[in-house]
Amino acid sequence: MFRARTAALLAVLASMLALPAVATAGSPALRMQQKVNAFRAKHGLKALHFSGSLSHSAHRYAQSMMSRGYFGHSSRIHASRKFRTLGEIIEMHRGRRARVGLALRMWKHSPYHRGLLLSSNFRFAGAGFTTGRYQGHRRTMWVMHFGRK
Repeated sequence: MFRARTAALLAVLASMLALPAVATAGSPALRMQQKVNAFRAKHGLKALHFSGSLSHSAHRYAQSMMSRGYFGHSSRIHASRKFRTLGEIIEMHRGRRARVGLALRMWKHSPYHRGLLLSSNFRFAGAGFTTGRYQGHRRTMWVMHFGRK
């Protein structure tokens, strides 16, 4: 009986580790995608499909920027090659809370970012964020990647 319980517990833990943190139900990254899709719906646009690979690349890029002390776009979006068109938006705010509403508001009020949020060219999206210290201050960085196959 003890072995069966231990095996079941290990199987549950392994399945939790197999899912990226950015793709868990109720996570800030999924809430971001839901809010983006609600914003798109208000403008008569179709919802973007969740992409695990875009979510993963967005999360990785947020972590990379934080660890390097850099905030900006790279010359190339490092995402899955199955997407022939890619887009990226980034945001940084104070504190270590993933403030989904604040990040989305910032994007909606920037003409470039708003254009990507409302672009009909993209069919897939994934968001990721990280928290940490950026230039000595507590910060949260958001990245959202968009793709079209």
